[in-house]
Amino acid sequence: MTAHMSTAPAKGTVLNFNLSPAEIHRTTDRLIAESTAVQDRVAAESRPTFESVIVPLAMCENEQSAEYNVVTFVQSVSTDKEVRDASTAAEEKLREFEIESQMREDVYKVVRAVFDNASEMDKLGAEDRRLVEKMELGYRRNGLALDKDKREQLGVKQKRLSELEVRFSRNINENDGAEAFTREELVGLPDDFFEGRQIKIEDGVEKFVVTTKYPDLVPLLKKAKNETTRRRMLYADETRCPENIALMQEAVRLRLEIAQMLGYKTHAEFKLELSMAKAPATVLDFEDDLRQRLEPLADRELKEIEALKRADKEAAGEPYEGLFSWDFRYYSAMVLERKHQISDDEVKQYFSMQSVLRGVLDIYERMLSLKFVRVENAPVWHPDVELYEVWEADGTTFTGHFYLDLYPRESKYSHAAAFPIRSGFTRADGTKEYPVTAMVTNFPKPTPTTPALQKHDDVITLLHEFGHVMHGICSRTKWARFHGTSTEGDFVECPSQMLENWGWEPSALQKFA
Repeated sequence: MTAHMSTAPAKGTVLNFNLSPAEIHRTTDRLIAESTAVQDRVAAESRPTFESVIVPLAMCENEQSAEYNVVTFVQSVSTDKEVRDASTAAEEKLREFEIESQMREDVYKVVRAVFDNASEMDKLGAEDRRLVEKMELGYRRNGLALDKDKREQLGVKQKRLSELEVRFSRNINENDGAEAFTREELVGLPDDFFEGRQIKIEDGVEKFVVTTKYPDLVPLLKKAKNETTRRRMLYADETRCPENIALMQEAVRLRLEIAQMLGYKTHAEFKLELSMAKAPATVLDFEDDLRQRLEPLADRELKEIEALKRADKEAAGEPYEGLFSWDFRYYSAMVLERKHQISDDEVKQYFSMQSVLRGVLDIYERMLSLKFVRVENAPVWHPDVELYEVWEADGTTFTGHFYLDLYPRESKYSHAAAFPIRSGFTRADGTKEYPVTAMVTNFPKPTPTTPALQKHDDVITLLHEFGHVMHGICSRTKWARFHGTSTEGDFVECPSQMLENWGWEPSALQKFA
């Protein structure tokens, strides 16, 4: 089974990502105005009920989720700096509005009235009851139990923290580090590493530009024999965005202050309240147990790695000065090659992106009884991006859309993630809205002469992130706030962590390797 291709227009409502800065600003202002009107209306309810208070608030969330996510998502993928700037400004403005909304005492009073009404709550189904409970808790966690002066102080701190978080992420996305090396300094890297690579001339010497994006950074740290090269590259990666140091320091301070204002001892205690773990002690006990089990294994492996570096230094007639962070990937890869006869360069010859992607889609189609249909000439945010429809396997029931944005480019989100774009939910008339998810990664891109070859780690990442995509596509919820990956933070990775294990199953690998 393989992904099918459609030349017909995409099924369902296809979202528009090609927004101008002005359109982003207008959409943001409209979303805020619409939401404010709903909040004003429910706050005036004299006889608060689930239908008169909770439903309008949740329906507003449902209907706005797609536009909200689109205007804040494009900062991670657009090639236009003005669009990215507008998207970042939109996120800051929307987050500030959310903080103000969560601190509206008049709205909290009517929500709390429903929450405290036992007969009203007893009539609700499980998802509706959870909705009321989560709404009420959200208001309390935003200071509605505090007096007015403290609420105002809290609001100022929360808005500043939100601004810091947005700026921090933006800096990471837009500021890739880069170093230039001679071919001799890159001894150990395979020939395909140099295919299509930018070259610059420094003092009459030809050098290759290596960025801190994963497809450049990881192979260099694993393969470059020159320790100085590895050190320079890791330093370039770990010291980029120095402006984020002050942002992080301020954010850590604000997080503690906010938590303590709300009656929690620490930020960890505040955050874990919403998780399955519930309390820091549970996390620390789990971590301590893992450490006791893993440290003996780690010590043994570190001794193996250290022995290899000592031998290298002895052979070169150089003093051994220690094992450093830039050594770990290089000597770990050497252990795999010498002890287990496993080489990334040899393994990736079996994993071209075209075959891997086809195989991964096939696995998920078979496992989940789905059919993926690639849409030709779809409206997307970059030519590299592909849009797929998702159908039940018999082809009769449409399920949703997903986008694949697989390759690096300048100012793009620099890691790998699945972005929920539109949540699935039940409309007021009982019909279903279809979910949309975008998978954004930075896998090696094919060149005119070389296919895109994936390391086994890349295959695992693809399976993992696509698991998040399917979590969103296959979810069935009444309310958008519970859809897909919008669940407890210490559960959200579980489905993908299980699904990525297909990458270790010989029977699965044989389908596309």
